[in-house]
Amino acid sequence: MDVNPSVADDPESPDAAEVTSASERLDLRPRTAQHAADRSRRPWRAGLAVGALVLVVGALVAVLVTGLRDASTFFYNVDEAAARQDDLTGERFRMQGNVVPGSVTTTEDGVSFVITYAGAEVPADHVGDPPELFGPQIPVVLEGTFEGDRFASDEILIRHDNTYDEANPDRIQQAEQDAQQGAAG
Repeated sequence: MDVNPSVADDPESPDAAEVTSASERLDLRPRTAQHAADRSRRPWRAGLAVGALVLVVGALVAVLVTGLRDASTFFYNVDEAAARQDDLTGERFRMQGNVVPGSVTTTEDGVSFVITYAGAEVPADHVGDPPELFGPQIPVVLEGTFEGDRFASDEILIRHDNTYDEANPDRIQQAEQDAQQGAAG
């Protein structure tokens, strides 16, 4: 007696249709080398996955490098910058010090003044309006480049942030000493 098991179980179910040929039956035989060869003809999937991964990693590296380049503006005290002036000419960096009393003059483009730290002094020309708190004996951070013997600044930061104070206690102490010496002299 030739009975189709799916028909015998439930003749109204969708899978109760009679299987008419051997090719439509479920193949439960173990896979052979031929099956593996058929799969190896599709290497583009692996290549596509690797390519996508390389693209994502490349994009992350580009973002990281761009961010680090923007954040890598070097920071020097006036004495350090003055000692390395030949090496730093034309390079953009930040320089920290105190404004020397009596040195501030208004110019057509902004202000000129002298900045000091640890006994070294550098004349500076700032383009643009200085911040409201800018003045003699005020600790400042200038951003710009050396142009000849003068520092050309396009940004002045007034240093009054507590996180800076906590992170740089030696610089704060030296800046306060310089400010007091400038007031006494």
